[in-house]
Amino acid sequence: MGVDAGRNSNVDAAADAAGSNPTASGFVHSQGTQVADGHGNPIFLRGVSLGNQVWSNAAIPNDHGEIDFQRLAAMGPNSTRFLLNYVTFEDDAAPFVYKQSGWDWIDQNIQWARDNGIYLILNMHVPEGGFQSNGGGGALWSDSSNQDRLTALWTAIAGRYQNEPMIAAFDLLNEPQPLANRQQWQDLAASIVGAIRSVDTNHMIIVERTNAVAGDWSNDADMNLFTLNDSNMAYEFHFYEPTDYTFQLQPWNNTPDGGAYPDDTKIAGVTENWLNLATFDAPAAPAGTSNFTYYEGTRITASSANIAVGKPTLVGQALGSGTVAFDDLSIKEFDANGTFTREVMHIYPASNAGWYFWSKNNSGTAGTMSSCEASGTCVTITGTTDDASYGGIGYYFVPKSGYQYSISGWMKGTNLPAAAVARMRIDFVGSSTPVRVRNKAGLADIMASYLGWGKAHNVPLFLGEFGVYKACFANNKGGLTWVSDVYDITTSAPSAVAALSYHQYHEDAFALYYGLSGPVDPTNANQPLIDLLTAKFHASP
Repeated sequence: MGVDAGRNSNVDAAADAAGSNPTASGFVHSQGTQVADGHGNPIFLRGVSLGNQVWSNAAIPNDHGEIDFQRLAAMGPNSTRFLLNYVTFEDDAAPFVYKQSGWDWIDQNIQWARDNGIYLILNMHVPEGGFQSNGGGGALWSDSSNQDRLTALWTAIAGRYQNEPMIAAFDLLNEPQPLANRQQWQDLAASIVGAIRSVDTNHMIIVERTNAVAGDWSNDADMNLFTLNDSNMAYEFHFYEPTDYTFQLQPWNNTPDGGAYPDDTKIAGVTENWLNLATFDAPAAPAGTSNFTYYEGTRITASSANIAVGKPTLVGQALGSGTVAFDDLSIKEFDANGTFTREVMHIYPASNAGWYFWSKNNSGTAGTMSSCEASGTCVTITGTTDDASYGGIGYYFVPKSGYQYSISGWMKGTNLPAAAVARMRIDFVGSSTPVRVRNKAGLADIMASYLGWGKAHNVPLFLGEFGVYKACFANNKGGLTWVSDVYDITTSAPSAVAALSYHQYHEDAFALYYGLSGPVDPTNANQPLIDLLTAKFHASP
């Protein structure tokens, strides 16, 4: 690790800059699965992150002041995840030489925090080598000098503020994405913790799970979390599930409309097991050519304990040179007495999205056509010589045990041979993996993997980020319900998190107050979200 006189002088100035020297018992610290205050009493760290314009690489942000700490305090938080960019402290042209302007800015924020009873959780959001979350920042992992600089910077921060109890914790790195393997981050994190402990034994240290490895977002049995050999640690994860909902309609990556929350027709995690349970007796289109005709489907009862989900399936078997088109589909539910209870979903299949084409002998194709019964475009199957179907994997639904289900809609056959089978079918299938519905129970099931890990390892968990993009708060998409459900799940479970931070206070995507820079404009606010979080924070212990 390279060191120069500038770096040494900053570390050596730590005691003078930090002011008074309270005992170690005056600091927030880990205590089993909980976090405790300076007197050993359990404390739930709850807050909203201050983003500090980390995306703009502004050395000294101008997006908040003392009034924003006052606004936070009025909402009821006792902490803020305080995002940092390394450029606040050092320049690439002068590594290990730390700027007095950066220290002065941190000192000012500590004073505002103290005046308003807000703990700071210092988070290195943009390290030397680059921001990690979007798959960039590879230079942190490919250039060891950047790891040396990150370790040295944390050592300088810890040394300078070793006696500052308003800092609740050091949060080492946001959403790490190493290039080689998970061990690469574990080794670097252990090195940073050791360096911090050489100058500071007071502060809790937070280590985040490995977010991804070289673009691989899969999770291991520990949800990519790991423990380190230190007695004053907390462990961090973020929660944005399901991402097709929470990240929808973001303009910078053209994410599509993700629908609403909750929505019991939105199913994820299915790995199908065929159960041979389907409406094989549903009416079929006749041979030859016919106009679009409405077909009322037959019913099937969800009577097997092995059923995970139902789905619509469009059958186009042995069509030869013929084609069958499908439009304006309705899946209906009936109770055990055969009484209609609801329409599960109505589908206008205008594209191939949400459908999977299967052909037993790889013959035929699935496509679309225009001039349909109810839509400008509908889906087709053509040219098959054996069993073939179009499975509605984007239209899974969870059936109620003992209830009956059918699919009805419009079909048009063109040049169908006598042996052809063209029909709409309900399939019931099992799943070898957990099935999750887009509702509170589904979120709780995902969250359980993280909460269970913390309980099993007897360590505190920090939900460092949760939130939804601003489009989720418009057009009845249910953003407030999602936020409320996540907050309740993580604070009421037997193995609840010890700390959480909504992401975030002031920016233009997920924020309480919108805007990219400059002072907060109170008129440009997501006031319903502010009101919701205020109620949640004040109701928390």
